[in-house]
Amino acid sequence: SFSTSRAWQAIRTRSPTVAWHSLVWHPKRIPKHAFCFWLTLRGAHWTRDKLAVMGMHPNPLCLFNCGEPESLVHLFFHCPFSSKVWKEVLALCNIVRPILPWAEEVAWMTSHATRNSFHHTLRKLAMAATIYHMWIERNS
Repeated sequence: SFSTSRAWQAIRTRSPTVAWHSLVWHPKRIPKHAFCFWLTLRGAHWTRDKLAVMGMHPNPLCLFNCGEPESLVHLFFHCPFSSKVWKEVLALCNIVRPILPWAEEVAWMTSHATRNSFHHTLRKLAMAATIYHMWIERNS
């Protein structure tokens, strides 16, 4: 008999699981946060540096008025505004450490939020929510 699940498994292309998979696609995820986080991790957001390359936006500067060119790495969390927000979110999760460059931040969270315990789930949710709300704020 027909099964949608079996049909999907038959036609989809299998790829290796990325290291950050469990950060995004865990059982307690908030779908809109997870989707935005997934886009961010894939570098899919149209930041001003990408728009400028396509000739779509003449002003490459960060919308949070820090005076620096906007890129994904800048927004998460090199920008003074987003860095301050992320530092506060980390403090709420009882994490006191310097803010890391984007790739290192993801790697740190990937290695420090591996289980389904309350604290690890909170870290995953906090990172996804911060990314989501920073992106929404950037676009408002």
